[in-house]
Amino acid sequence: MHLTKTSPHGERGALGRRASAVRFSQDFTVLTVFGIVLSLLVPTAALAGPGPRKSHTLPTTKTVPQLDGDLSDACWKGALRVESFARFGGSTPVSERTEAWATTDGKTLYVAFHCHDSHPELIRASETQRGSGAVYGDDHITVLIDSQHQHRGLSAFSINPLGTLYHTLEGGTADNITWAGDWRGASKRVADGWTCELAIPFGLMRHPTKSKVFGMQLIRQLAREPNFVIWPAVPSEAQSLSLLAQNAPDIHLAQPMPDATPKPVFLPYTIGTAKSNGESGRVGLDIKYPFSTTLTGLMAINPDFQTIEQNVASVNFSYNEQFVADRRPFFAEGSEFLPDADLFYSQRIPQFDTGMKVVGRDGATSIGLVASEARSTKTDRDAMAFSLKQAIGLYSEVGVSGTADNLYGLVASRVARAHGTYGWLAKDRRNTFYARRTQSWLGAQPKGSDSVLYLNSSATNGKPSYTLIRSQLSADFISTLGLIQNQDRQGWSVSTGLHNQFDRGRLFSYDLKLDYNQADRLTSGAFFYENLTSTASVQTRKGTSLSLDASQGRREDSATTRYKDFSTGIGLGWNQRTLFQGGGLRVGQGRQGGLPTTDLNFGQGFLVSKPLSVSTSYNQQKRGTTTTRQAIATGTFRLDTLRTLSARLISQNGSGNAANVGARNGTNLYLAYTQRSRSNGADIFVILGDPNANNTKTQATLKLVRPY
Repeated sequence: MHLTKTSPHGERGALGRRASAVRFSQDFTVLTVFGIVLSLLVPTAALAGPGPRKSHTLPTTKTVPQLDGDLSDACWKGALRVESFARFGGSTPVSERTEAWATTDGKTLYVAFHCHDSHPELIRASETQRGSGAVYGDDHITVLIDSQHQHRGLSAFSINPLGTLYHTLEGGTADNITWAGDWRGASKRVADGWTCELAIPFGLMRHPTKSKVFGMQLIRQLAREPNFVIWPAVPSEAQSLSLLAQNAPDIHLAQPMPDATPKPVFLPYTIGTAKSNGESGRVGLDIKYPFSTTLTGLMAINPDFQTIEQNVASVNFSYNEQFVADRRPFFAEGSEFLPDADLFYSQRIPQFDTGMKVVGRDGATSIGLVASEARSTKTDRDAMAFSLKQAIGLYSEVGVSGTADNLYGLVASRVARAHGTYGWLAKDRRNTFYARRTQSWLGAQPKGSDSVLYLNSSATNGKPSYTLIRSQLSADFISTLGLIQNQDRQGWSVSTGLHNQFDRGRLFSYDLKLDYNQADRLTSGAFFYENLTSTASVQTRKGTSLSLDASQGRREDSATTRYKDFSTGIGLGWNQRTLFQGGGLRVGQGRQGGLPTTDLNFGQGFLVSKPLSVSTSYNQQKRGTTTTRQAIATGTFRLDTLRTLSARLISQNGSGNAANVGARNGTNLYLAYTQRSRSNGADIFVILGDPNANNTKTQATLKLVRPY
């Protein structure tokens, strides 16, 4: 969307502006009242959840464990002991016994597991790099913590049999250990399985002041089984990952969790780059300040984004711009508290000079605010996005969000949204009704709007889910910071799906899905597009998968531009149950955007040796006479848990369609060395080349990060 200078009177005049503003105000009021009325009228059970939660008291110990994976420490003898782990998302009995213990010294939560295994030779343990989500492909345990005791958000702390640690904090955080906060753990292989010990400081958790209670759940996953086991057992009507926080039992402490005095963490960096035509250097600073134990402020001054390996858009055809996830730490931290991507798509801000963020959840209220200022870039720009949500019970909420984008020399754009969600449980189903209204402005002039009504009913494994969406998006809706698709439409979307997975037998899981979308032009009422898509896939216990997909539709972009689309595809996967050696192939053909199209997608992973793994992918699409190819190869050599050598090669040629703005041509190779520290938090990065260039660059970069 290109903005141009406009008359202060606009197209509708003052009367139209006032009418639109009144309508938006009315919609906001209606949605807010809607949420409040629902919270008062619906039955208490519908808001409170599946039933009363269990309660346990956590014993206090004077001696702490050695954290070597050996469970002979005296503290475990007086700890809270649990053994009644139950299957989650399945009906078969638990195959292996699991024991766990928990205790505290008042400052730290200590948890231990004994994962018994009658077939220890089948234990999978491959990932050695701390902070890698690949531990979820290994045998592992996870401690889930609802530190705010609001039953809406969770932090997860995981460890595999090699002692490799991985965590996700509620709201997200950067990966510098000092910045995020450190925790420890150790594992040990024993004759009948493996054991582990974890130490999680309460200061790492975002808990209310003087809190003496939190929620906790314990999980064990055998890599050879689809469904994990959990303590305590979760009722069948609540066996959904999205409902875990609602079912976490209450863990009571003898004394409040310590409230650390808020103090800032300074994370300055120094970077130097040597090129064939000279040298350059720059410095920058990130600051993290916890306003409270639940609300965090961040600031970035002259941030470095050039050394962060970004995701790459695929070469597949699309009528709209593709969504590409943002890996930059400033935007990733606390992203779940910010507006949806159609309002705030952080890729719209490639660089800035100064940025600020406030994110967190305080009781039933969550807040996200981000603002940035750019003066040294090609375009002077001030951008801002915010989101404020108020929870009502366990499954409902109301909220407002918005963005403001000031591109100097152009009229500023504004977007504001109000939404309400009502959720309830009915037997084994979770139902959600969602409504929203969004209004945009260009300067002081109201422009287009967006409205959505959404109804979803989802159930446990083996039972179908349903979704019905009614949406409307104006042709003149403006969201310069958002990712907008298919403007000038009003229509319906209907989908149903069925997922099931099995604890025994050759078949591991299957998925079936059917989607239908239809829309007319909002301005004229003429036909816009419709599409019917069906997919089916099965996966065996040995990791072989087969998938089939087919779609048929039609689209009219104008009175003279009409497309009849169709496509079919078949995919085959192998070694899908392994961590580094899985692969897959998909071929498809059809007609898209008025041209015959063929697709080829291939991927393969290799475990060259225990510390060295390689992943490769090749994507090719031919549309008419144009062929676009994209090849990506990434290698990682794990020197130890905190040091790695890596390399990535991206080669792409041909021409992508105009909507795929992420498409690029050329061949780029870069090498990198990464070293993280637990002692002083200092990180070192050495990069040969440029991770995000279109072509290989002859340059060397040294980056030093040292927190204070």
